[in-house]
Amino acid sequence: MIKNYLKSAFINMYRNKTYTLINIFGLSIGLACVMLITLYIKDEVSFDRFNTNGASIYRVVQDGRSPDGATYKNGFTGGVEGITFKQEIPEINEFCRINGGGSVLVKKGGNVISEPILYADKSIFKIFSFPLISGKSGSVLNDPNDLVITEAIAKKYFGSTDAVGKTLQINVSGKFSPFIITGVAKNVPQNSTVHFSLLMPIEPSLPKSYTTDDWFSMFLNTFVYVRPGVNPRDVERKMNVIFNQDAGKKLAEYKKQFGQKLSVRFNLEPYYKVHLGEYGTGNGLRPSNKVDYSLILGGIAAFILFIACINFINLTLSRSLRRAKEIGIRKVNGSSRAQLIVQFMGESFLLTLIASLISLVILVICLPEFNELANKNLQAGYLLTWQSAVIFVALILVNTFLAGFYPAMVLSGFNPVQTLYGKLKINGHNYFGKSLVVVQFIIAVFLAIGTIVMLKQFNYLVNSDLGYKPQDIVDLQLPHDFPAFKSDLSKYPFIKSISGQMASFTSVYADLFEVGDKKLTSTSFLGIDNEFLNELNIPVIQGHGFYNMAGDTTEVLVNQAFVKAAGWQDSPLGKTIKQGKQELTVIGLVHDFHSASLNSKINPLVIEQLPKPTYGDVLVKIDPNQKVKAIEAIQHEYKKLIADAPIQYNFLTDELADQYDSVNKWKQIITIAAAISILISCLGLFGLATLSIEQRVKEIGVRKVLGASIANISVVLMTNFLKLVFIAIVIASPLAWYAMNKWLEDYPYRISMGWWVLVSAGLGALIIACATIVFQSVKAALANPVKSLRSE
Repeated sequence: MIKNYLKSAFINMYRNKTYTLINIFGLSIGLACVMLITLYIKDEVSFDRFNTNGASIYRVVQDGRSPDGATYKNGFTGGVEGITFKQEIPEINEFCRINGGGSVLVKKGGNVISEPILYADKSIFKIFSFPLISGKSGSVLNDPNDLVITEAIAKKYFGSTDAVGKTLQINVSGKFSPFIITGVAKNVPQNSTVHFSLLMPIEPSLPKSYTTDDWFSMFLNTFVYVRPGVNPRDVERKMNVIFNQDAGKKLAEYKKQFGQKLSVRFNLEPYYKVHLGEYGTGNGLRPSNKVDYSLILGGIAAFILFIACINFINLTLSRSLRRAKEIGIRKVNGSSRAQLIVQFMGESFLLTLIASLISLVILVICLPEFNELANKNLQAGYLLTWQSAVIFVALILVNTFLAGFYPAMVLSGFNPVQTLYGKLKINGHNYFGKSLVVVQFIIAVFLAIGTIVMLKQFNYLVNSDLGYKPQDIVDLQLPHDFPAFKSDLSKYPFIKSISGQMASFTSVYADLFEVGDKKLTSTSFLGIDNEFLNELNIPVIQGHGFYNMAGDTTEVLVNQAFVKAAGWQDSPLGKTIKQGKQELTVIGLVHDFHSASLNSKINPLVIEQLPKPTYGDVLVKIDPNQKVKAIEAIQHEYKKLIADAPIQYNFLTDELADQYDSVNKWKQIITIAAAISILISCLGLFGLATLSIEQRVKEIGVRKVLGASIANISVVLMTNFLKLVFIAIVIASPLAWYAMNKWLEDYPYRISMGWWVLVSAGLGALIIACATIVFQSVKAALANPVKSLRSE
């Protein structure tokens, strides 16, 4: 019997090659998307699970209120919390502080290479599962010049993992010093929140006050290893008692100084939740994605698989009339309904299995591009695990049931008399099939509207007027010798101007300023030279800028947002503000401009000229027609002054675009998902159109005999299907409108959701749907009416 079923299945697939290919294509695309996103989610939720102590590890975090009353969640602490909590709370077995140091320069022979650096306590090897290949956990990171490296770094610099006792020349304080390798660790897994290549002891990098009494610094991560079985809530209560005892007086002073709404409470975040947690990561921890991203991708995967299954149902039903006599003969010969259900479910399984195998090929081909979009390093080999095998088999079985059960129930229920006399029609008006197509297009239109909105918002962020002109400006890091670099580089005719700043223009510092009784806690601070404003075309609308290199450190400029925050109603010129104990005089007012991305509001800003030209960041404006020569000149002059350090530079426009990299990648993911959804939905509409037309062949024949033109018949047939798409548009539009407005609420600078967004998405769906069914409609209208009526 099974052999007969298989033979029948293959014969049916061969006879209906077009529909078989469409079915397999839709399912394989859908399953490939599901498996890609499953790999992504599996990787996200697997973060840090390799740690044997993971269930007992927590990160010390803070929940509190800022002086203006706004609540905040902060994953960072200072240097004192870990030490104190370990000493005072017996339930804490061990603590480890972790801080990212950016990158350091490593010298090997005549080459200088930039490598990422991490600072940590030696207890990192007691708490976390980072096994050492060479060296012992008790003998590493004991001295300031100790160094632990991974096996990849060991092979890179020494050709083997036998590196303990050897040295690397590392520049960590302006000069190269030898660091002794005391341990070689296995390469850190990709799904680890704590990640390192070079590891140094954290204690020498911390000022002494940071480890004794400074409870209000927030710049590193503190992890504690709690005794197994201990309730973390009990530990939290003790932590806050200790904090209030040790820092209560200081907190009261801050409340008096900044406002009574200020509050701080320490909590414990489970280690397994750090990667997708609400406290964020950074300062030594790998960047994390919000859990929302996994939910969104999971929803997209479910949508795509669902509409692929709808396709299967509609295409199978559309072919059912061609198999009516086969079903009737099987029933007359004694086949039960259960046997027929098994047969059709078996055919569904066979098609799904073929589609699944093809989807694996699609997955392997698309994986590199998906990794680029999702900032992942997923490998096809991840599928070669028993968990992935279970997921793969489950997908096949679930898809077989979803796609095959309803058609099997319908086909097996055909009346054998009607089938053999050719009088069979799908019961009723096929409301179920039509409803499925409506659902398909609701999803497709929803994603299409989302794609249009994200595209417009992204273009708005990238192309908005920033309040300055970043074009043709090269941004580079310069450790020292700014005056000499500026003097030498200015001699080239294709270098238009050079200016210096304290730090990167796209990441200004925050500081506290006072205006009378007001404390402006969220004020940004920018240290620049006298040519900075002219180079970026930032206008001074009142007063004047800085005239010379020396400058007056008590004179500052402010922006319009600062004037508003200070509550000044008249000109700010001549007014004074305080920065700590220093009193500053405002000599100029500049237009508001976006030093950060448009993802955040323009903060009040104070601009000060640095007391001496020791700028860490340099902006060079070049002739756009001679970019190559200009870059070569910059590299040449940099190398003359700083031979041991590789130059690090970017165009300012590229840095600004990088700030929207995450938004851009999600825009691409949603766009691809929308395109796939629309494509598969059109296949479903094609199947429904085929089913409906095959049931109306006699009606079409009668209409032609009575004089209806091909155009009239085509319009009649197409109208019924376009109604379904129109219903989907009506339902999807308000849902998408609401969802995208909620999404846009996260952006202080945003587009307005114009009616044209809904109209354009709706028209696009109608046009695509029309193109999908026009061929079938015209084909039916051109058919010879004699063939359809001769049986009457």
